[in-house]
Amino acid sequence: TPEESHAFLADASPDADAAVVDRLLASPRFGERMALQWLDVARYADTNGYQNDFRRDQWPWRDWVLGAFAANMPYDRFVMEQVAGDLIEGGGRDAVLATGFQRNHSTVTEAGSIEEEWRVENVADRAETSATAFLGLTVGCGRCHDHRDDAISQVGHHRLFGRSAQADEKG
Repeated sequence: TPEESHAFLADASPDADAAVVDRLLASPRFGERMALQWLDVARYADTNGYQNDFRRDQWPWRDWVLGAFAANMPYDRFVMEQVAGDLIEGGGRDAVLATGFQRNHSTVTEAGSIEEEWRVENVADRAETSATAFLGLTVGCGRCHDHRDDAISQVGHHRLFGRSAQADEKG
């Protein structure tokens, strides 16, 4: 804010820089700002993404992410809770909530939808998003074919798909 800027500029103490950095890092807005890119990569939305784009409640996961960034959660823990928080012994409700990462895909509510088709689409989306988020790779092409210079082949894509397929879609 302008007031904060003026206060910083008026502070002649030798610790002024450190004080403003500490204050900014302690701000809830810091966690929000840092989390924005992660929420985008993880395809966060509070709507289902198809047809009438009905509302769904993913905000508890979003709030978990904001809190994790604000608390400076170690990256290995941040990843582990989102991938397998429900399997962490003593992880608690928050670790289970973190697995909302696995449920951020678009959902279909159209009459006549084929359940198995959408299960496969959800699994592919989880595999591809996990590769992008955790490996920094796009692997969508490997769903259908190999590219000579891609790091992940079609076989590799389907291995990721197989790991993602282990989640209970209805649970």
